[in-house]
Amino acid sequence: MKRLLCLLVASACGSTAPEPAPPVAPEPIAVAPKKPEKKREPLEQEHAKPLLSIDWEHVPLATDADANAVWKQIAPTGEDWQLKLDEVPVAQGRALGIALLHGGNFACTKPAATTQCAALVLDVEDPTSAATMDDPCLRRMLAMWSIGQLEDADVPGVMDSLRAIVQIPPPESQLVAAAIDAIPEADLDHRLELIALAYKAGQKDVANAQLGVLDDGHLVSAATKFHIDGALEILSANGYRAVFLAAVVDEQLPGKVRADAIGELMAEDDKLQNDAKMALVKAAKSQDCQAAAAAARALASRGDKRFIPSPARGSSPQAALHQVCVLAAYERMLGPDEASIAPTFVPPKGLEQSVVAYDPYSDTDADGDGDPHTSRKTELIPRAEVTLPEVDDMVRSFRSCSGTICASADRDFQFTFKAVNGALLLSRIDLVDRLPCPVSR
Repeated sequence: MKRLLCLLVASACGSTAPEPAPPVAPEPIAVAPKKPEKKREPLEQEHAKPLLSIDWEHVPLATDADANAVWKQIAPTGEDWQLKLDEVPVAQGRALGIALLHGGNFACTKPAATTQCAALVLDVEDPTSAATMDDPCLRRMLAMWSIGQLEDADVPGVMDSLRAIVQIPPPESQLVAAAIDAIPEADLDHRLELIALAYKAGQKDVANAQLGVLDDGHLVSAATKFHIDGALEILSANGYRAVFLAAVVDEQLPGKVRADAIGELMAEDDKLQNDAKMALVKAAKSQDCQAAAAAARALASRGDKRFIPSPARGSSPQAALHQVCVLAAYERMLGPDEASIAPTFVPPKGLEQSVVAYDPYSDTDADGDGDPHTSRKTELIPRAEVTLPEVDDMVRSFRSCSGTICASADRDFQFTFKAVNGALLLSRIDLVDRLPCPVSR
C-alpha cells in the first residue's frame, strides 16, 4: 500500500512540467513617413512694421489738445481704424478715448423722410473706407472704442458727452447702450438719469432693457418721475399700488401700458376701492383711446356703464373721431360671446366701406382706375352686421391723424361722419393700402 501511494503522488505532483512555448516577436508597427513642414504664411494682420510711428512712452497726453494731436497722427479711416487702434497701448487709450468723447459728433443717422408710403426700418450706416475723423459714422465707431477704454474714475469727466450720446435718436442703439453701460453699476442715480434721457429721445427699447440693474426705489422713480413704461413690468400692483394708480391717470405713459396697469389693479381689487374708482373715472375721460377704453371696460365690469363708448353729440368731427378711436380699442376687449357695439355708431342704412388694396404683382386693371396694382371694392354693410375692419391696425392708426384721416404703417383710414338726430354717426370708412417706399440703388 505504501508503495502504491508513492506511485500515485509521483504521478500527480512529481511529474516534469511541459516547457513554455518560445515567445512570438510582435509585428513591427508601420510608421507613416514624416511630412515636410510647410513654411508658415504670415497672418494678414501681421505687418512688417507697425502702422503707427508713435513713441508711446514719451508722447504727451496731459490735455485734450495733446490727445487730439495724437489722433491726427493716428489718422484713422473707415478702412484701417481697427488695425491702428489695436496698436494703441491701454494706458494711452484712456486719454485718447476721453478726448474723443469730449469732441462729440457721433450721430450717424439721417432723419426719416415724410412719405406717403410704408417706410422701411433702416440700420445705422457703416463708415465708408475713405471716411476720416470728421465723418460722424467713423466717429461713432471710435466712440464705442473710446467708451471701452474708460475706467470708473474717468466717467465723471465725460458725463456731458455720455448725456449727449444717449439722446441720439433711433436707429442708433448700440452706442446709446454702450454709453449707459459706462456708468458704474453702483451709481444708480446717474444710470437712471441716462436711461431717462434715452427714453425721452425715443430709445425706449434700449432704456427699458437697462432697467434690470435698478433697485425698487429707482424703478419707482423711473415710472412716476420719468414715465418709463418698462418699470411697471418689473414692479407689481400688489407691492406698489400707488405707483399703478398713478400710472392709470398718467397721460405721458402709452395707452397700452395704462391699460395693462388697469388690468393688474382690477386683478388685485375685487371690490373696486374708492381710490381705484376715482382713477378709472378720470382715465375714462382720457384723450388716449386705449386708456379710456380700458377704464370704461373696467368700470362696466363693476356695474358702472356710463363710459361705454357712444357716438359723439354736436358737430365736431374731431370729437366723433375720438369716440370711434375709443370704440375700436373697446371692441378689441370684447369676448367671443359679447355683441359688438359698433352698430350703434352708424346710420340706420348701414356703413359704406371702401377698400383699396395694393398688389405689386398684379398686371390686370380689374377696377378700371388705370393702375393694375390697385383694386377697389366698395360695399354697403347693413347696420346689424357692422364690425370695425382691421381693428388692430385701426387702433395703431389713431396715433397719427390729420383731420379725419389716420395712418398706420400699412394703410390709411379715412372716416366720414353724418349728423343724425344731433349725433355724428360713422357713415363711411375708406381703407387704402400704403405703397411700399421705393428702394434706392
